[in-house]
Amino acid sequence: MSRPSSDVAICNLALDQLKESSITIISTPVTKVEELCARWYDLIRQSVLTSYNWNFALLSAAISRGGTPTISDYPDYYAFPNNYLKLRAIGDPQRPLSQETYEIQGNYLLYNGGGETTLDIWYTKDETTVSLYPALFIKLLSEELALVLGKKLTARPSILAEIRKDREETRRLARSADGQIRPPSRYESSKIVNAGLNPASHRTVAGAYEFPAGMDE
Repeated sequence: MSRPSSDVAICNLALDQLKESSITIISTPVTKVEELCARWYDLIRQSVLTSYNWNFALLSAAISRGGTPTISDYPDYYAFPNNYLKLRAIGDPQRPLSQETYEIQGNYLLYNGGGETTLDIWYTKDETTVSLYPALFIKLLSEELALVLGKKLTARPSILAEIRKDREETRRLARSADGQIRPPSRYESSKIVNAGLNPASHRTVAGAYEFPAGMDE
């Protein structure tokens, strides 16, 4: 059987666990079940992505300075990318956020960036490409979705209890597997790494940084 490669496929995995019939679409839902899946899928996906520092959802970016906050202890603010979900590191991926002094207000990062036009950050992105999800993440996402849908579809308590049990084991295995990915390394500046960055900032951002398990969860 082929690997799940779409939001509908993950929804159907959740429905399988609830012993419900499969659906065909959630972008323009027709049935009650399709409407439920459409209503909850994005929210549950984002919740699972932010629940742990998944390496496959890690992205680096040089975010642009927006100016000076009107009222703040910080002299600079920078706008997060549109696909931003969770901040992982500032300036150096190996320096924990607990060692940084910053504030997040809405879609902005308030920080003492020395007036630099860009600031390097590492963050969890809202990864929507299912083909990039590890198999255990897909299973975990489907189980989390099943637990929510099951309450709406009046699934039997025994079924929900079994899914909860499976979910706990899947979460443990998924995080363990993710933590086995190689630790972060800082690469030297290169034309590929620095493509599109502001050369005046003298900063470098590498896209292949990865975090050890549990860092800044």
